[in-house]
Amino acid sequence: MRRRVLPLLCVTLLLTVFAPFAPPAMADPNAAQLWVESPQKTIYRTTTIPQRPTTSINLVAARGEYESAQLAVRAKERLRVERVRFGNLTADGRRPIAKANLSYHFVAYKDDSKVAANPFFPDREGTLLYPESAMPDPLSNDQATWVEAGQTQPIFVTGFVPRGTAPGTYRGTATVETTRGDYPVPIQFSVHGVEVPTIDKSPFTNYHWTMTNGFTWDGFSWNGAAGQPYDVGKYYYGVDTYSDAWFDLMDEFARKLAEYRTNMVWLRTDLFLQSTGTELSDFVKGIPGDIDWTNFDRYVEAFKRHGITNFANQHLVHALNKMPDDEKPNDSWNAKLPDSLPVTDAFLTNYLTALHQHLKSKGWTKGLTWYQHIRDEPITADQRNLWTYVARKIQQINAAIGADFRTMDADPEGILLDDRTKPYVDTWVPLTPAFERKKAGYKAQQAAGQDLWVYTCEVNTPPWLNRFWTQPTMTGRMLFWDLERQGVQGHLHWAWNAWYVGPWKGDSYIVYPDRANLTVKSSLRLEAQRDGLEDYELLNLLRKRNPALAKQIVDSAISPEDPRRYTLDPAYLDALHGYLVRAAAGETAGAIPQPTSPYEGQDVPDTFLLDSTDDSIGYSAGWAPRQRQSAYLGSIHLSKSAGDKATYEFEGTGIDAFFEKNTTTGKVSVSVDGGPATVIDLYEAVQYDRFTAYRKTGLRPGKHRIEIVNLENREVRFDGFRVRLAPGQQHFDATLKDLKLTGVSEFTFEGHRGDYALLVNQGASTVGLTPTLTDAGGTITVNGSAVASGATVDVNVANGKNKVEIRTLASDGRTAKVYELTLVKGAVNTAEANIARSHSAVSASAARDGDGGVQYGPQKMVDGEYGTMFAAKQGYTDANPFPHEIVLDWKEPKAFNTLVVATRGGIPQGLTDVDVEVSANGTDWTSAAQGVAFRWTHDDDDGVMEYSVADLPDLQGVRKLRLKINDANYTRWSMYAVYELELYNLPSSQTR
Repeated sequence: MRRRVLPLLCVTLLLTVFAPFAPPAMADPNAAQLWVESPQKTIYRTTTIPQRPTTSINLVAARGEYESAQLAVRAKERLRVERVRFGNLTADGRRPIAKANLSYHFVAYKDDSKVAANPFFPDREGTLLYPESAMPDPLSNDQATWVEAGQTQPIFVTGFVPRGTAPGTYRGTATVETTRGDYPVPIQFSVHGVEVPTIDKSPFTNYHWTMTNGFTWDGFSWNGAAGQPYDVGKYYYGVDTYSDAWFDLMDEFARKLAEYRTNMVWLRTDLFLQSTGTELSDFVKGIPGDIDWTNFDRYVEAFKRHGITNFANQHLVHALNKMPDDEKPNDSWNAKLPDSLPVTDAFLTNYLTALHQHLKSKGWTKGLTWYQHIRDEPITADQRNLWTYVARKIQQINAAIGADFRTMDADPEGILLDDRTKPYVDTWVPLTPAFERKKAGYKAQQAAGQDLWVYTCEVNTPPWLNRFWTQPTMTGRMLFWDLERQGVQGHLHWAWNAWYVGPWKGDSYIVYPDRANLTVKSSLRLEAQRDGLEDYELLNLLRKRNPALAKQIVDSAISPEDPRRYTLDPAYLDALHGYLVRAAAGETAGAIPQPTSPYEGQDVPDTFLLDSTDDSIGYSAGWAPRQRQSAYLGSIHLSKSAGDKATYEFEGTGIDAFFEKNTTTGKVSVSVDGGPATVIDLYEAVQYDRFTAYRKTGLRPGKHRIEIVNLENREVRFDGFRVRLAPGQQHFDATLKDLKLTGVSEFTFEGHRGDYALLVNQGASTVGLTPTLTDAGGTITVNGSAVASGATVDVNVANGKNKVEIRTLASDGRTAKVYELTLVKGAVNTAEANIARSHSAVSASAARDGDGGVQYGPQKMVDGEYGTMFAAKQGYTDANPFPHEIVLDWKEPKAFNTLVVATRGGIPQGLTDVDVEVSANGTDWTSAAQGVAFRWTHDDDDGVMEYSVADLPDLQGVRKLRLKINDANYTRWSMYAVYELELYNLPSSQTR
């Protein structure tokens, strides 16, 4: 990252800091406080005005772009916001931006809409779509609202820059009219000479499945046997299907989808034809001569009218399931696909020919793109083979009739990347984790001329970039930054308005029904998504002229190595957006703004990092280390009591302090050199890791002292410091840049982490080590023998625990680092070797009841089978915070010194922090190890077993073992899991 040349305020979404504005005479100055925040910052009802509030809305925008900010109103006394009134935005000598382009919505913490009766989840009827929550999401369409005393109400303010607007600075006022008086807020729009294209001209396809006349399979009819279509108009708006009012509702849906840059929707063509007398089964015998396309046409016209030009036909699998049994896949298809399937071929040919002929007669084969789904998310060989056969047949039909139905389907694991399938895929749509794993294969297909999209759903949970309300809102925006950087051309999400599902962490809908106004309500997540889609367009425009700069902008916010690492500061994203607009407009924008909350591994020149465990940090009584998978070095320091202090003396010109933020964390004060303290509220309703909450710059070169104080009897989770060096000041780094090992189980090196316990492959007699220094002028020794940086040395390993010590010395001759490796060989899970399997009893505090306890009970983690597991009761941790316990009993005393935990998909469900306690009599407990860390690398249950090893002291005479679980990865599936818990008594030795 280059040094910043221009001040941050010159390149950001300028939420300029002014002295608090004076309300007009009619306003009661004691009634309310108003200030401005970033559109992606989460504002809670408990949020208080910052020490230096921003009180003016200043937006940087392209033409044709929507930009937003949040007005926070904190009531000292109960008041009602009657409305927000806007004036025109004016600039000298230019046509004004009319006030009609400005709008507002009250941010809500609850939505009263409920799940309607439905055939999918009948038990969820009556469930609130967004129950009362600390986390805001819905945006109300109401014009007025009450604000209770002592609470904060955000108002989401959005401005649109009309196309053709002359570049310049446009100014005006938003007036918040309340029962306690009127509060004017200055608005400034900085408009630049670049334009976001309309959605019909966009190089990017954003595709939402929409619940309209039906959703997935509901109402499908074959030979007169039909279910009830689940029509959104009937169940959520009280309008009759296919009535004029229903089509008016579809027109409103289309308007909203287009306004938020969705330019592709799907069609339940089968239901439209059924409604006018034609069933899909009719196409087996030929093309019916009396097809009535009226309802189909009215639907397409509604969406086409608003600029939506991409349409997908419903999945064919529902009809394919009705084909003769001898035309369905069997094992023989693995060797060779059938040359023909008479009934299947007839149906496909007649149906697609009729559809193409109608589209051609309407003039809809030009300017519109038509996609054909076959089967959603194929995962088995039979499903892939059927998909391939049908896609091949569609290609043949296209060639025969001059059609261009493009094949596409969501592919969760990349099964369609089969050599036999590749030629028949027009548009690739992998799940984002599958895309990352198999990127080379997908990019090769893209290079060969096929389109490359991705999809997101409930599977790619945090930290994957997605739209859940259980992750920072800005992640839904950054998703599209990453997709543009990767050259991805489209995005699919299965649910714009699948309200029948109910709350599903935001995966099932991104809008809310507004029956009273026959429209939908937006959400904070939808606003963030539109921002991201507009950013995609600007990045794409910039890339054509300066691809390196476009990439650098995205790299500043999202790691190029791993898109699960990204900034968590919405103000920084706003700064980059402002810079992007200027750069895309061809202006000289200067240096890219420096990161304010760097992601893991991000290079920040002239700084160094210090972990919370460093001995140079002083802690008062009350602080304790805790293992955290997502912390800077895998651990944080935890305080729970007001008055607890942490201090650190440093040399430099500035310092950042970064923390973990969640629902348990409270307020801290941070000060430097005894100066004025900054009070920081670390509360968040969702998880933030490694968040830079405090920054001090501009200190004179020299020594300084920083102090952190817990202000409440709530948690403070301190992660570390980033120190800024003075000009000419050197910082010497003795860490290894890399360490490669051969002959061991999966290994991920983290340079600042000093201890590792690893399983050695059973057939290996040596392990190869290749250490590489960060400081090229430093030195390395392995077990006391010098080793050149980048050279490989083999160490002998015997059965047991083999100790390896790597010492490094930086080029200053003083700065040192020690790495200790425990290489474990002989930990073989047999009934004789694994002492856990000889237990007389096993229990877990989070065990499931009933059948769940039989299938996933604690006995499953000590049965010697890697295909079974102990799975904690889902939702247990939400009601029963850590610590939890796992307890093993033996009838005879046991001895052991090594603990192995085996888990598949450790990142979503593995244990991370455990205390080990033992008892010789079953009553009195002794601590054997505290804060034992388990590290995981696999992000999904992909079938790969991970083994995490803990090196314990030699424990003798143990009748009872208690694992106190301090923390675990559980949020994705509301549970944690252990496939096997293993205990061994192994000899120890020093390697040679």
